[in-house]
This record gives sequence, C-alpha cells and structure tokens, in this order.
Amino acid sequence: MLIPLVVVMGLLIGSFLTVVVDRVPRGGSVMAPPSACGNCGLRLGPIDLVPVLSWLALGGKCRQCKTKIGIEPIVIELATAAIFTIFALKFIDDLVSALPAFCIFGATLVAQSWIDLREQRLPREITFWGAGLGGVALTISALVIEEPERIWMSVLGAAIALAIIGGIYLGANWRYGKDVAFGFGDVILAPFLGLFLGWINPGIVAPGLFFGFILGTLAAVPAMIAKKADGQTAVPFGPFLAAGAVVAVFVGQHFVDLVLAR
Repeated sequence: MLIPLVVVMGLLIGSFLTVVVDRVPRGGSVMAPPSACGNCGLRLGPIDLVPVLSWLALGGKCRQCKTKIGIEPIVIELATAAIFTIFALKFIDDLVSALPAFCIFGATLVAQSWIDLREQRLPREITFWGAGLGGVALTISALVIEEPERIWMSVLGAAIALAIIGGIYLGANWRYGKDVAFGFGDVILAPFLGLFLGWINPGIVAPGLFFGFILGTLAAVPAMIAKKADGQTAVPFGPFLAAGAVVAVFVGQHFVDLVLAR
C-alpha cells in the first residue's frame, strides 16, 4: 500500500507547490489569500482543487470565466508524484524511514526547478525551508535506523557541495565577472543537495554535481549549435543540478565504485 499512498501524497503536495511557485517569487504568502482565478477572481473550491482530475474535468480552464490556466498545475502535480514514487522504490526495502526526508528533497527540487526554468532564479526561502525540514527528517531517520553517524555525513556532504560550487562561483566571478558561470541561488542550492547526498554517502556529492554539469552541457550544446544560445546566454542551471543529484541518489555509489575500479 506504500506506493499508492506515496502517489496520492505526491499529487497533494504537488497541488500545494503550484501555489508556492506562483506566489513565492512575487513575495506573496502561500497561506493567504485563498486560491482564486487570476482573471475573474473566482475563489477556488474543492471541485477546482482535486489534483489532476479537476484540471482534466475543466479542460485546463477556469470554471467560471473559461480562461485557460495553463499546464503548470498538472505538470507540477505529476512531477511531484513521480519523484515521490521513484524515491519510494529506492528506499522501500531497508531505509524506508528516510522516505519522508527525500520526499521533502524531491518537492523542493520540483518547485525550484520550475521557478528557475520560468524566471531564472532560485528563491532562497524555498531552499532554506527544504533544508530545515529535510535536515530534521534526515536526523530522525538516522536515529531510527541507529546510524547517528549519518548526521555528520549530511553536514560533511553539505560542506563539500558548498566548497565545490562556491569555489567555482568565486573563481568564475573573479576571472570573468559577476554571475557568469551561474547565480548565487545555485550556490545556496548546492549545500542543500549535499545535505541529502551526504546522508547516503559524502563520496557521491561530487559525482552528483558532476552529473549536473554534464546534463547542463548536454542541454546547452544543441541550443548553441542551433544558434539559439551562445557562451553569454543565461541558462537556468538549478534544474540540472537537481537532476544530477537525483541521478546520484540512484547510481552515485555505482559510479564511484566504477571510477575506483572496485
């Protein structure tokens, strides 16, 4: 029953994230006012807020004024449910106590990736909330499985990620100018990623960041070839760091073992 429960929770949390990604970048509160149509002001009720089903039933339009609301809600809800599910499959056997923490991890990455793709920024308050809640959940999980050493492993992972990304950021700014490589939001996001990767194994933090750089390069090169981007074009890097970290959760240790030939 765990997987269906995780899917439902993912859809519900994803529904909440649609509010987060809309309001936080504008400096708004996620608690008030209640959700409403941005065009006609219709206050959304239960019939409008059922994840996925409401969007499908209403054809992606406001129930009253029929204004299109876009695909953002359904994409975020499905993406959150998907990442919750793959983490459940990862931790369901022997580390199920870590699942709540990694669901917080996944939800934070979904929200930040969407905002970065849309606005090319990573609101630090989302990263801080994710790190705070996730850090508590990781600590509880470490104590539940009687492996308290994972607490300092998390701290070490965060320090490693900050040192790597922060070092690149400072070096690039010194050599080329401010925010040429990536923005300061990416620097703040890095220790958040390291916190979770370090809990698994601090040794997979660097590979996780490496995967992010590789994915970012693979995405940027085709655009440059098509002359839609050049060396100075701003590319949202947060989603690639996020994707690299998720990849590292699953294959980071295998990658390290392969590199070390063991």
